[in-house]
Amino acid sequence: MSFYLSLTPYYDAIFPTNEKALSFIASQFKKGASLLDAGAGTGNMAVSLAKQGFQLTAMEPEGVMAEQIRSKAESGHLPIAVTTKTMQQLDELEGSFDGIYCIGNTLVHLHDEQEIRSFFKQVFQKLNNGGRLIFQIVNYDKVLKSRDFTFPVMEKDSFTFMREYELDGDHILFTTSISQNGSTIKNTIPLYPATSKRLLSLLQDCGFKTVSMYGNFESKEYSSLQ
Repeated sequence: MSFYLSLTPYYDAIFPTNEKALSFIASQFKKGASLLDAGAGTGNMAVSLAKQGFQLTAMEPEGVMAEQIRSKAESGHLPIAVTTKTMQQLDELEGSFDGIYCIGNTLVHLHDEQEIRSFFKQVFQKLNNGGRLIFQIVNYDKVLKSRDFTFPVMEKDSFTFMREYELDGDHILFTTSISQNGSTIKNTIPLYPATSKRLLSLLQDCGFKTVSMYGNFESKEYSSLQ
């Protein structure tokens, strides 16, 4: 069973729409803008933005999650296009976008700097004039410096969700555990802990002229210590 397939039944309870992220993304574009959600999960953010009048394409390679997005779009009568292309297949999509966003630490599922560079290049080519890329990841500057790999345990009504990080060479092993009714589902996936300095360099190399970094979705000044 794939990493995210095992999470799918619990995904909406663990990762509901982040209202601050929703407000931030919506504020960056004119209503009616065409947006691409890269790594859409079960589509909560895409659905929320579509309800506000944006034109959404949700890109989610996990087939079961993609089907959930389609189901949500149909039940809400929302014109969300859904594709199971990966971030490395962005250039295979038709058309271009006013904005592309990639949130929830999704970017670092790419294997290394070369794959991140390739993604940034494809994004740059897919954006309309004046278009924007928004992405959100864990503050790996802080994580790598402090070696603090702890996350709070999420206690839900019917299950417990735990996350662990373990440094493994150039990668971090991300392990999730879901405990329910005395049984536990545990899965691990490698993440590439990209730092702000390297990401800034990659963005500039790929043609992005103006780059802003924030510490949260309320535009707090970014700090490698927070």
